[in-house]
Amino acid sequence: MDHNNDFYRQIDQAERERRRSERKEKWAKREKSFWKAFLFTEDGKPKSGLMVYTFCLSLVYVLLYIAAFNFSIEWLTPLTASWPVLAANLLQSLAAGAALALISLVLHRLFTDKRLMLGCHIWLALYAALVCVSMVFMLGDRGAFGAFLHFFAWFILIPVLLGLAVTYLLYRRDYVPPKEDGEAPWKKYTQRR
Repeated sequence: MDHNNDFYRQIDQAERERRRSERKEKWAKREKSFWKAFLFTEDGKPKSGLMVYTFCLSLVYVLLYIAAFNFSIEWLTPLTASWPVLAANLLQSLAAGAALALISLVLHRLFTDKRLMLGCHIWLALYAALVCVSMVFMLGDRGAFGAFLHFFAWFILIPVLLGLAVTYLLYRRDYVPPKEDGEAPWKKYTQRR
């Protein structure tokens, strides 16, 4: 009987290892396909220019958010010292978010590709989600995570959602998809007349 139990245990263990290796291979393929968008083609152009540009722009926006919060806290704290904490924090958060939404509006007008600002804010929302999920695992304690959620809401969630809403509305208003020709451009040079 012990031999049969050992045999079945080994089969189960081998099956688990096989499933684990299949999952690893599947995730490796997914990761490679995502990161391929950041690589360059043979002629030196990015494979996905939109993804590369919005990613780089989102890193600039992280620095701009830090600067906006620094200024909003420095300038608004003396004015809101006698206010309730909730109202003061909300005003500072909305002020930083509005400043970055204004910058987004100006950049949206300047850029010819109307998808850039929305893509930038989608990256910022992705960063915010990753920060929140990673803090769940890092903190572990419910009380500590609750305190983090207050910080997260004031300094990340409200400004990013405000920027995402503004850029989405601008995108919906201004984006015109490129017109599709009936034929691929290379076909008109290869057709005989």
